Amino acid sequence: MSNRFLLLFLALSAALSPATAYGHAAFVGSTPEPGVRLQVSPRVLTLNFTEPLNRRLSTVKLVAVDGGRRATAAVRAVSNRRLEVVPAGRLSRGAYRIEWHTVSTLDGHALEGSYSFGVQVAAAGGEHSVEQSPFARDGWLRVALRAALYVFALVLVAALLLPTLTRRTSWLVPHVLADALAVGPVRARELRLTGSSAWLAVLAAVGATLAEAADAAGGLAPDRIASFLLANQAGVARLLVVLLLLASALSWQRRSRASAAFAVLALGAVAASGHASSASPRLPSVLNDWLHLVSAAAWLGGIALVVAVWAPALRRAEQSARLAVAREVLPVFGKVALPAFALVAVTGLVSLLTQLGQLDALWETDYGRLLALKIMLVGLIAAFSAGHALRLRPRLLAANPHPPERLERRHWRLVRAEPLVGLGVVTVVALLVTFPLPPRQLGEADEARAAATPACDPCPLPQPAADELSVADQAGRQLVAAWIRRRPDAVTGSVRLLDYRGRPPRVPVRVLDAATTSCGTACVRFRVPEQTDVLHVIVRDAGRTYTVTLPARWQVHANARARRILARAQATMRRLRSARESERVTSGPGSFGATSYWLRAPDRMRYRTNRGVQNVIVGRRQWLKPPGATWQLGQYGAGLRFRTRTWFRWTTYARAVRLLAIRNRDGRRIAELALMDEGTPVWFRVSVDLKTHRVLTERMITKGHFMDSRYFAFDEPVRIAPPESIDG
Repeated sequence: MSNRFLLLFLALSAALSPATAYGHAAFVGSTPEPGVRLQVSPRVLTLNFTEPLNRRLSTVKLVAVDGGRRATAAVRAVSNRRLEVVPAGRLSRGAYRIEWHTVSTLDGHALEGSYSFGVQVAAAGGEHSVEQSPFARDGWLRVALRAALYVFALVLVAALLLPTLTRRTSWLVPHVLADALAVGPVRARELRLTGSSAWLAVLAAVGATLAEAADAAGGLAPDRIASFLLANQAGVARLLVVLLLLASALSWQRRSRASAAFAVLALGAVAASGHASSASPRLPSVLNDWLHLVSAAAWLGGIALVVAVWAPALRRAEQSARLAVAREVLPVFGKVALPAFALVAVTGLVSLLTQLGQLDALWETDYGRLLALKIMLVGLIAAFSAGHALRLRPRLLAANPHPPERLERRHWRLVRAEPLVGLGVVTVVALLVTFPLPPRQLGEADEARAAATPACDPCPLPQPAADELSVADQAGRQLVAAWIRRRPDAVTGSVRLLDYRGRPPRVPVRVLDAATTSCGTACVRFRVPEQTDVLHVIVRDAGRTYTVTLPARWQVHANARARRILARAQATMRRLRSARESERVTSGPGSFGATSYWLRAPDRMRYRTNRGVQNVIVGRRQWLKPPGATWQLGQYGAGLRFRTRTWFRWTTYARAVRLLAIRNRDGRRIAELALMDEGTPVWFRVSVDLKTHRVLTERMITKGHFMDSRYFAFDEPVRIAPPESIDG
């Protein structure tokens, strides 16, 4: 490589080597927080982000949820990571949604998200969300252009680089084949394919760059496109892709080594413009992706090149010519393809760990499932290669005098199938690159959001994020609630205490074996440096010490499944003909109540407390009997008709539902769910029999009220009648 190419290499490397790792401009937090209910209209709304913003391209909209009307508001940047939204006037009563669009000056990626808050009403789905579909905002076009760029760039690099790697200038069409068939047309096809790939790669790079710039800039205005391409390193990397491919296209006929160097450097620029540019550590991640692309070009690009050049000629050739190609071309390519495949596998594994963060994201996230599909397709190509190179070709070439036609057809069928599967690999890669945030970076953004939440006293209770668990329990008279996130190397979150009025009590609280910082009165943020299944929260109140154990493990990506289990369980309970419930309740030390309930559909219930109170309800009437008194007839619920189906109500309080675990208990599969409603506030833990879909137990935690219930005797005969008909 000459000095000029060495300088280009060093310049590209320097552009990728800042002292700190970069990430996308992801949402950190806001004032007011997502999901809160405000009593008065806010004067200013503040949004904080993880990275410096391209102020020209980053936008915020304030939208009234009812009707979708955009509220008039001014947006201003008060710092390079903070935006303020100032409503033009007082916001009327209702729910509002903040919709933000950011472009980082560091990596150039565009992100979109939204959250809701309410003014004198509950927020409408207040949980903060980030757009995670690669097809958002005409993403299909960006995917198609990226796929085209990869196809033509990989074939181009293979055509220019393999002569050097094989140490044979004419490895693809060796002179020795001239005795078996006419090689002139084949060489001409090789040259046409190389030239076409070069110019098509340039066109695809231009199209992909413009499409991604238009997505970030919100259109094709020249000044906004220039702001995207020239204001960040990833934008410059996209321009380098175009320029380097153009240099390769202009020089491939005259100086093949120079053209190969330009094409290989273009793959480095492609790596610098992808997700690796925002991974940590940045430079090793980009270099790993660069090596991954170059080795993929030598392997997959080489496969496509061999098939594209030789398939038309071999279709009409004699068997002797086909055997000559199998003997002279494929083994030479195989000596490069095998180590190239090994590099693809190793660098792909490194990239997998970098992008996913934890193994279960491979099957629990859309990004991970796409990555798993890519792995399967790569494995399929490897199996095809092993099949024809190690099993069929030795038998084909050793046959005397002629190999069976069936054996030869199987061999060439596998060879021709490889580039078709490779096209699927490239399409999946284009989808992965177009994803806004891989799982690890999405998790890091959420962790930054949790760590950067400003201290407040008292804090509004937030709705848990999609990857967050909120659970609560009792510590004496106090309610202990936690918001928990799991990371590959730690468990993080916050713990808050509430008294019977829903206010933070002035009592000490700490999390066992955790580093903690204060976030207000009776509020601590914590970080447990090791993976743990439970949190131990220590509370000192009224001279006594309480240790509360909270679950800290759940199925992070099973929220939709948890909600389905809950909805079906509630529907099942409401269809019961009869059931019994045993309830125990306390508000703290020194208080205790126990109640037994009998229910019979559609409108009958009776209960008895541990203090001797009895009650019978039939439709709109109820009979109450205090201890030592006679039965008293009255109306139930101000004349409303009692319905047993309304007794079973969980989805109303299921603003957040999480699947804690599925356990085997006495031969039954039991789903354990955690529910939370931040508005009440109330927390439930519910166990559901997955065979019958019946609720077996529930634990309810709310301010000054801690209750355990057990349900049993489902659909068993029960008699509930007015007192004069009750025996005893």
